[in-house]
Amino acid sequence: MSDEIEEYLSDIFSEHRVVLFINGPVQSPADAESMMARDILAALKIDFHPVDVSSDPRILPAVQERSDWQQLAQLFIDGQFICDSFNLTPALKTKQLDKILKDKKIPFDEAVAQQFRDMNP
Repeated sequence: MSDEIEEYLSDIFSEHRVVLFINGPVQSPADAESMMARDILAALKIDFHPVDVSSDPRILPAVQERSDWQQLAQLFIDGQFICDSFNLTPALKTKQLDKILKDKKIPFDEAVAQQFRDMNP
């Protein structure tokens, strides 16, 4: 990973506690996984910073190296990889995501999280 990209990622993580790396702009992600992750975080009213990995071809490999994970979207909290979009729904269903958010003191709408679980048994 280049020093420039490492510094870029470090700056993002120091400025934003919750970061979602997605494919495409946040207004119109380029794939369903990125859109789903964006929609879940938005529904939970989590204040997150989206990063479009397609904006610079060096970002995706750097993020994948940092997380040791290939799939997008990727959720990081306090610079730590939490999960990808495929594991976000199961983490929400099992309350694992709730626990992580509470442990890290990240505000979220608990009623919406419970409503999601009630609708997706």
